[in-house]
Amino acid sequence: MTSNPIRVLLVTPTERDVRRLQGVVSVPGASHVELTHVLDIGAAVRRLGDLRFDAILLDLAVAHTHPLEPLWRMHEHAPDVPIIVLTSMEDETLAVRALKAGAQDSLVKGQIDGNLLTRAIRYAIERHQLQMALHAMSLIDDLTGLYNRRGFLTLARQHLKMADRLRKRVSHIFVDLDGLKRINDTMGHRHGDQALVEAAEMLKETFRESDIIARIGGDEFVVLAMDNAAGQLEDTWQQRVQENIAIRNRRPNRSYALSVSMGVAYYDPDFPTALDDLLARADTAMYEEKRAKRDPEEPSTLAHAPRGD
Repeated sequence: MTSNPIRVLLVTPTERDVRRLQGVVSVPGASHVELTHVLDIGAAVRRLGDLRFDAILLDLAVAHTHPLEPLWRMHEHAPDVPIIVLTSMEDETLAVRALKAGAQDSLVKGQIDGNLLTRAIRYAIERHQLQMALHAMSLIDDLTGLYNRRGFLTLARQHLKMADRLRKRVSHIFVDLDGLKRINDTMGHRHGDQALVEAAEMLKETFRESDIIARIGGDEFVVLAMDNAAGQLEDTWQQRVQENIAIRNRRPNRSYALSVSMGVAYYDPDFPTALDDLLARADTAMYEEKRAKRDPEEPSTLAHAPRGD
């Protein structure tokens, strides 16, 4: 039984290096490496859009401006694919800079044999997978599986840049799980953790995969949701939140009733707002709803932050 080949994208402008590497992978030691060759970064980006590769062999000689520009562009377009740079013997300093910039390994052209190439590619894949896993762990909340505060801040800034490009409004929803302290104090932290997991599941069911959902504190969640094509989102998700909570609370033998308080602030690309300010406005709006729930004379509806514009 043979294993699947390791699919490698080779990016080099030099036909001699292509022939040399094709000869290397044809020997028994590298028989499971399958090379696909392109001449430049533009062609590499297009090929990465069409096919999945396990690794990239990148000849830094394709650079026309900064010597590390090819590496930066490959990272931008294929962050999940490990990169091994190819250099000449006199480029040792450049190879070290490439490793510091994110390359998994560096090989000297003309000194590569089948065993060396196969070993370098396999190690690069393993190291990259470990790094990606560690990075993901640092962005994910262990209990709920949602993004944590660091993950939220990292992705939210990119989300707002996308909103600027698309000229779309973004709803920033601050969600607080009601009564978590009471649940912990009267039923124990196991039930409190269960309530947090339930709230996270409810939010994942309510919002789209493209929306950013995070747990940023003990009982605090945030959602960043871009308006749909019609510019209408709020009425839809408000209704789904209430329906999904009601479904859970109708389940038999419940120890507590799931309840959340929410506040919303809006990001308008015509009147840009800093992410921290958006967070603070939605947080303030959430506490207004929480106070309204404590006062039977006030309506308990979703609170809205004042417009930032």
